Amino acid sequence: MTPEAADLTLSVTGDIEMLHTTECPHLGEAALAALTPATAQQLEQLPVCSSCRGILDGARRSTYATLDQALEAFQMPLENRPRAREVAAGLAFSRVWIPSSGSYIGVGGPPGTPAAAYFGKGYVALRLAEGGYETEWLPVNGAGGGRSSSGHAERVNLCSTCFTQLPATNVCDNCVG
Repeated sequence: MTPEAADLTLSVTGDIEMLHTTECPHLGEAALAALTPATAQQLEQLPVCSSCRGILDGARRSTYATLDQALEAFQMPLENRPRAREVAAGLAFSRVWIPSSGSYIGVGGPPGTPAAAYFGKGYVALRLAEGGYETEWLPVNGAGGGRSSSGHAERVNLCSTCFTQLPATNVCDNCVG
C-alpha cells in the first residue's frame, strides 16, 4: 500500500470557483489538465473543494500495483476473489486504488476518467458504455437473509462523488448540502 504521490498544491481550473488538488475526484481529464497553481489572492478568497479538504487533511487513497494486492488489503472474501479476477481480466485499467474510507476497490484509467469498475466485498459495479454502472452480486455478498448470487446483474446508478447507490431521485443524500 502506497499513498499516491500526487502534488497537493492548491490549484484552480478555468472556471476558478474553488481550489482543488490534482487528486480531486470531481475533476475530469480536461479540468485536471487545465489546473494552474492558485495565486496568493485566490488562496485567500476561494473556498477549498470539500473532497480536496479531506485529501489535505490526510484522507488520501491507497494505490496498488495489482488487483490481487488490493483484494488482500481490502480483505474481500476468498470465495469472491476468483470472480473478481475474471471480471477484471476483461477490463482495461492502469490504476488500482482503495479510497481512504476503505469502502471499495476502484480500477480505472488515468486520473479524471471514470472508474472502469468498483469492487465491494460482495459485488462488482461495472461501468456501462452509456454511463452509469451495472452491479453483479458475488457469491458471498453480505446482503443478509436469503440473498444469493444468481449471476443476474442489475443496473444501479452510483453517486459520482461518493459511489453510493443513488435513490430514485438520482440525488445523493450523502453529498447534498
